[in-house]
Amino acid sequence: MSFLAPGPKLTLIKGAAWSLATRWGIRLVGFLNTVVMARLVLPEDYGIVAMAFLVVGLVQSLLDFSAATALIRKDKVSRDEIDSAWTLRGIQGVLMAGVMMLATPVAAFYFSDTRVTTILYVFSACVALSGFSNIGLTLAQKQFNFSLEFRYQLYSKLLSVFMTILAGWWFRDYRALVIGIACGYLGGALLSYWMHPYRPRWNTTEIKSIWLVTRWLMLANIAGFVLRKGDELVAARIGSTSEFGLYNVGSDLGQMPTGEVGPAVLKSFLPVLASMNETAADINATVLKTLRVVATLTLPLGFGLAAVASPATLLILGSAWTGAAPYVAAFAIVGAIYSLGGPVTTLLTLRGHTRSLSAAVWVEFCLFVVCAIVLVPYYGLMGLVMARAVGAVVNLFVTFWLGSKQCSLRLMPILASIVRPLSGALLMYSVVDALVGYLGLGIYSLAISILAGASLFFMWSLLSWNFLGRPEGFESTLLEIVSSRGHARK
Repeated sequence: MSFLAPGPKLTLIKGAAWSLATRWGIRLVGFLNTVVMARLVLPEDYGIVAMAFLVVGLVQSLLDFSAATALIRKDKVSRDEIDSAWTLRGIQGVLMAGVMMLATPVAAFYFSDTRVTTILYVFSACVALSGFSNIGLTLAQKQFNFSLEFRYQLYSKLLSVFMTILAGWWFRDYRALVIGIACGYLGGALLSYWMHPYRPRWNTTEIKSIWLVTRWLMLANIAGFVLRKGDELVAARIGSTSEFGLYNVGSDLGQMPTGEVGPAVLKSFLPVLASMNETAADINATVLKTLRVVATLTLPLGFGLAAVASPATLLILGSAWTGAAPYVAAFAIVGAIYSLGGPVTTLLTLRGHTRSLSAAVWVEFCLFVVCAIVLVPYYGLMGLVMARAVGAVVNLFVTFWLGSKQCSLRLMPILASIVRPLSGALLMYSVVDALVGYLGLGIYSLAISILAGASLFFMWSLLSWNFLGRPEGFESTLLEIVSSRGHARK
């Protein structure tokens, strides 16, 4: 008998497909926006807006009550719980806005740029209003209606990008980026009510119960942000605005492929696991299979982008941004490492081990700080990336260990799930890196290198999968999808 019943399996596949379409659709629009705006504004302009957004992200992580997660985790929810979650998010948005406004003088002093103050005032208003977005979108996700989220996210992003490019042609500086982000916030709030019929009401009766569920997630969110963006907080202080712009855009571009594929697969994973009535062994088998799928998708993307970082950066961003290429390469690999722990983290969240996850993230953060203190004096901003890489590897193994200890996942099968795709990704990286060095940085070099790398990894995956007896994973899932479509057409 299959370890995952046809219903949940089909739901997971469809949900992952819609999530993938959502994230890649949004990223494609955002990518085109970056290509255009990189030629209209300078790295310094990106740097100043990114500095302000660091403050926004920090405050949001400090006051994120994860109300939506509390609704998704429960099998059934009442009207009071739904409205209380919406109320809590609205209170959260107002609190965030107030803290951001109070923090503006400190931010201007820390970043040594008074332009941050005005930007933060604009973002504060946007965060306060967006906190009252319709909670109905969370209900749609809980009901596996991922197509609605796809349309919502895409429309919001299109509005933001359109306004950013329009303002970019007019202002040619950082103000265009601020206008685009603000339109994304406000447009998204309006769209949430236009696209979903649910109308929330002010209700505080279940806020306490929601808080009891999510309080450890809040601590994990704080640690997660400080860890993921702690390097940028340091980089924004020790580097110039232009250098930070290169670092920030390099980080975003490098982590884009893996940051979209891995979470897209996992977005439908928690609701599906929460709805399964299978045994613990069956659920664990599902987690391992999902881990193999995530590894097979993200590792070649991360290592492949690292190999072609120089020609890709030149083509995408232009000659003014070539200094971002080393950061693109390094963060591509870091992003691939981070994506691997997602399936096990989702299982731990479902089983209620959020306190352990929070502790693991704080351990990673402390390790990052120690490594940064040692490496930054010798390697500058690149030392921050190296510290992130060390922390990511340690966090991955701690997450795997927690899965084996608290959820009865065996450690060896977990590690075996990533060995084969990792070996193929390393082989592909070596070949593609040599090709780029031989062919140069032109567009033809990039195209040939990508084609060669993809072909090599595909052949490696297929041959090794057959050699190992066709284990459950990406290849078997793909075969099932193709087979089911073939039967449906007959």
